Amino acid sequence: MKYKIFSDIPCVAKVKEESFELDDTNFLELEDKCVIYLYPLVKGFLPTLISPDFENAKLYRNDDTTYVFPEFPTISSGENVLHKAFGNKFASLTGTPYKFTISGEDSFFSYDIKKNISSPEIINISNAPCVSANFKDKNYLLIFDGKNFIEICGDVEIDKNKVTAVSYLDSISKHGKLTKIEINNGKVQILENELLYLKNKPIKPKFIGAKNYSFLQSILVKDYNLARSYLDEKLSEKLTDEHFSKFFGEFDEILPLSINTFCLKNKNTPIGVFELKNLNGKIVDVN
Repeated sequence: MKYKIFSDIPCVAKVKEESFELDDTNFLELEDKCVIYLYPLVKGFLPTLISPDFENAKLYRNDDTTYVFPEFPTISSGENVLHKAFGNKFASLTGTPYKFTISGEDSFFSYDIKKNISSPEIINISNAPCVSANFKDKNYLLIFDGKNFIEICGDVEIDKNKVTAVSYLDSISKHGKLTKIEINNGKVQILENELLYLKNKPIKPKFIGAKNYSFLQSILVKDYNLARSYLDEKLSEKLTDEHFSKFFGEFDEILPLSINTFCLKNKNTPIGVFELKNLNGKIVDVN
C-alpha cells in the first residue's frame, strides 16, 4: 500500500529526521505508516500531526494507494501564532489572550495566560517547552514539566538548565517567593521554594482595616508567624499552623465587605464570611 500526503495549506512535513515542503502542487509519498508532524506556513492555522491511524486527516483510497489530506486546527483571529517542535511534541502560543498549548500523538495540555504579557517567545530549556515574555517591568516565564505548567513572574535568571526567580506576591507586607528550578531533559525539579520579604522585613499597616486584610493575606501565603503577630497574645499562643489551615480552609481571593468583615473565595466560589474583632490594635476573635 502506498500513501500520498497532500495539503491545501503550505506546510512543512517532518517524518523522522527528514523535512518536506507540501502545498497544492507537491505531495509526500510513503511506503509505510508513520507519525507525520506538520507545520503550517501561513497564519491562522496550528501545527498538527498525522498518526499511523490517520486521525486528523481525510482519506481517499484508490486501488493500492491511500490519499491523505490533513486537517489543521484553526485560530479565529489568525494573529499572534508561534510554534516550535520539541521531539514528538508541538508547543504553540496563540492569542489574544495568549494560550500555551502542548500537543503530541496521544496527549494535549493547555494553559491560559491571564497576564497581559508582551514580546513572548517559545524557548527550550533542556527540552522543556517554555514561554518567555515581559510583564510590565518584570520577567515572565511559563514552564511545562511534562504534565503541569509552572508560572513565574518577577526577577528571573536562566543559566543553561537552571532557573532562579524571585516572584512578587500581591500582599501589603511585600511578600516574595524565591524559587530555584533545575531542568534535565524536560523533567523539572524544584530545588527551593521559599517565602521571603522583598523589603527584608514585613511591612505592617497602621489602620485596622488594612491590618485585618494583611492578616488574611498572611494566611493566604501561609506566613503563619506573621499572621500571629496581628493577634492578641493569648489568642496567638493557642493557635498552631494547623489551626489556621483548618479554620480558614483553602482560598485564593479576599473580598472586603467592611473594615472587619471579609468574604474568602476559592476559584471565585465563596467559602465563608469572617468577622474579625479588634481590641487595642490586635485581633482578639474571629467569627
